[in-house]
Amino acid sequence: MPDITARLKKVIWRSLENDFTIVAFQPETGLEFIATGDLFNPAAGITYEMSGDWTEHAKYGKQFKIDSYCVKEPVAADSIAIYLEKHVNGIGPVLADMLIEKYGKHTIRILKKAPERITNENKGISYKLALEISEQLQEGDKRQELLIKLEGLFSRVKGLPRNLSQNLVALYGLTAYEIVKNTPYILTEINRIGFLSADKIAIECGIKLNNPERIKFGIIYIIKQIMGDTGDVWLKSSVITKNILGLINGIKLADVLNALIQLVELEILVKDNDFLTLTQFAKDESLIANCIVKFLS
Repeated sequence: MPDITARLKKVIWRSLENDFTIVAFQPETGLEFIATGDLFNPAAGITYEMSGDWTEHAKYGKQFKIDSYCVKEPVAADSIAIYLEKHVNGIGPVLADMLIEKYGKHTIRILKKAPERITNENKGISYKLALEISEQLQEGDKRQELLIKLEGLFSRVKGLPRNLSQNLVALYGLTAYEIVKNTPYILTEINRIGFLSADKIAIECGIKLNNPERIKFGIIYIIKQIMGDTGDVWLKSSVITKNILGLINGIKLADVLNALIQLVELEILVKDNDFLTLTQFAKDESLIANCIVKFLS
């Protein structure tokens, strides 16, 4: 894939629901071009290092489709000002101009690495504010690194939502990668991520085939699937075990039976004779039945 370094000239359109953006870029040499992709908090004047592919749009012509990117720290004074005003709370146009006048192209590096120096050399900037600015700039670096790690992990699994990485960072912050790595099946709690996709990610994270958590989430998936297909709320344990053994290769019947017992003990499943269902399904069924009785009384 081609690698391009270019300065964002103008945001043409941005989705209100996610990070998808259409922008105009000006490269260091050559003509302005249009690009599309998921850009976090884009702003004119910021320089991006991008990888992707050139595509031909039927209506709008040649465009660059961004697959991955990182923000390059600006060195031009106007770019630094825009970057600081856009990405750092506590820095407005006046303060940005003052800092740039003093530190020039090294402004961001000094703000990030030397809050004590900023306080000592600039009246009106408290150490607390300087430290907050430093932490924000460093967090931006960490967020970039985190998104790159998540995208690298998810790139091995097809069919995932396009903005999954951004959604996870918004939900879990800088701990997102560790949470996914250690508890990948938590992804099933996120909209449009089913067990099968989460399971592929779990395998990439090193989850063993007979991992108890894998079997438990597989059982929950089976119950939901059968209920969705047939409308049956209560399932025989033999039906569940047959389906889970067909879904997940390499597990033993004893492992499935142990997982069923644990799910009942955790009150995730409820058992009635030889029938099982999710506790929430049982509560919903009971509530509906009570409503019908009251209505017919």
